[in-house]
Amino acid sequence: MTDDMTIKQFGVADGVWNITEVIEQQARRRPAALALILPDCVLSYRELITAVHVVALKLMANGVQARQTIGISMGQTGMHLVTLLAIARIGAIAVPLHSALSAERRVLAARRFSVSAVVSGREDMRLEGWPFISLSAIDLSRRVPLLPATRTQADDPCWISLSSGTTGDPKGVLRTHGYLLDRVAKSTYVRGPQTRMLPMDLNFGVGFGQSMRILVLGGTVVLSPDRSPANLAYMVRSHAVTHWLLSPAMAEEILALLDDDDIHFPSLTYLQILGGMPSPRLLDALFRKFTPNVHVDYGTSEIGPVAVAVPDILRRAPASVGRVVPWVRLEVVDDDDRPVPLGESGRLRVKLDHMFDSYHLDPSLTSERFRDGWHYPRDRARLDAEGLLYIEGREDDVFNVGGNKVHFRDLESVFEKHPAVREAAAFVLPQHSGRDLLAVAVIAARSVPGDELMAWALGKLGPISPEKLFFVDEFARTATGKVLRDRLTESFAPKFA
Repeated sequence: MTDDMTIKQFGVADGVWNITEVIEQQARRRPAALALILPDCVLSYRELITAVHVVALKLMANGVQARQTIGISMGQTGMHLVTLLAIARIGAIAVPLHSALSAERRVLAARRFSVSAVVSGREDMRLEGWPFISLSAIDLSRRVPLLPATRTQADDPCWISLSSGTTGDPKGVLRTHGYLLDRVAKSTYVRGPQTRMLPMDLNFGVGFGQSMRILVLGGTVVLSPDRSPANLAYMVRSHAVTHWLLSPAMAEEILALLDDDDIHFPSLTYLQILGGMPSPRLLDALFRKFTPNVHVDYGTSEIGPVAVAVPDILRRAPASVGRVVPWVRLEVVDDDDRPVPLGESGRLRVKLDHMFDSYHLDPSLTSERFRDGWHYPRDRARLDAEGLLYIEGREDDVFNVGGNKVHFRDLESVFEKHPAVREAAAFVLPQHSGRDLLAVAVIAARSVPGDELMAWALGKLGPISPEKLFFVDEFARTATGKVLRDRLTESFAPKFA
C-alpha cells in the first residue's frame, strides 16, 4: 500500500508498520523532547510511550486482543490520545463513540461497528450490554516493561474514521497503519520537530490523523479538554502553537474576543480553516487579527485533504478552496458522469492511489458513493480557468422555487455579504398544505431589523428570496462545526405548519 521510500524519509526502520511503534522510534532518538502539552502538565516522548504501554497492558489484562474493535468515549484529553496509541500498539481497532452523543446513539454505533468493549475514563460512559474498561484510576507514570515488537503489516486496520454525521448516522471508513504512515508524506505544509499543533476533535479523522502525523515527525501535540473560545486562544498564546486547526464557527467565536485590530497569535505559521468555507468578512478578519498565514482546506473523511487555498489565493479568490493537492485526481461531471467545461457547475468526484473503496460494514452506501474507482462525496463544485476549486454546496441541499432550483449555499452566501450578518443557514419549513417554505436563519453580527434584511435579500435574490427569516443566537452543529439544518426545521416548523 505504501512504498518503503516514502516511509524511510521519516526515519522509519524497515518492516515497522505499526504507527505507535514508529512513534516509539522518536522516543528512542529524542526521549526528552516534548510530545504532549496539556493544561496542567507536559509529557516527553519517553513519558508518552510509558503511558501508552501502561494503558496497553491494562487493556490486554481486560481481554483486548489484536483485530478486536474497541469503542472509545473520551473528550479532548491526554488520556484519549494515549488510549488511541495503546489500541494501535496492541493491533486492535479503535472506533470513536463520542462522549457528546446520547447513550442511545453510542449504542447504535457500537452495534453498527461490532464493538467488543468500551473504554473510557468516565464511569457514565458505560453501555449496557458491552464490557467496560475504566481508566479513571490508572497511574500513567508507573514503570512497566515495554511490549515486544508486533508483526503489524501495512494493511492491518487500526482506526475507523467516522463522518461528522450531518446527513444521518455517521459513515465509517476503515483506516490501516500503512495508510496513516503514507499520509505523513502527503502533507500540504511542512511539519517537524519544531511544530506545535492544536488539533481538532480527536474523535474525527482530521484530529486523530493530524496528531498521529505530528508525533511520527517528532513534533508536539497541544490538547485541552476545555474547548471554549477563550481557553483555545489562551493555549495558542501561552504555548506558542505554530499550527492550529479551526472550523469557521469556532473562528467566529474566538474573533469576538479580540478587540484590538492587531495580530493576536504571532506564533502561528499555519492556521488551517476546515469543515466549511469562511465568509469573505471572516477571512479578512482572520488575516487582520489572527495571522497572515491563513489556509482553507477542503476534504472528506473518506479521502482526506482534496484542495487547499494558500494565503495568496484567498486574498485573490476568497470564495475558492484553492488548488487540488497533487496526489488527488478530481473531476466535475454532469449527471451522466461526463466532465463539464471549466466554469460550469456539476457533481464532484475524486480518486487517488490506494484509495479506500468502501464504507465499513455498509455495502449499500458503498455502492452509492464508490463507483468505477471514483468517490462521489455528493458536493456540487466548479473549476475555473486557473484550476481553482469552488465548492457550491451539497447536492441534496436544494429547494424548488417556481421550477427553479435554489441551492442553499448560494442563498447563504448572499446573506453573509450583508455587514450585519455573521452567518446564515437556509432550510425548509414543511407545511400541512403541502407547499413547503424556503427559510433562512441568521446569526447577527450587529442589530438589524428583519424587514430591512429581507428587503435587502429581495433586491439581491429576487423571486428566489426566502419567505421566512429567523434570528438565532447559535446553530446546532456537528463536532466539526457543520450546521445541522434538520435541527432548524425541527425548531421552527411547528410554529408555521
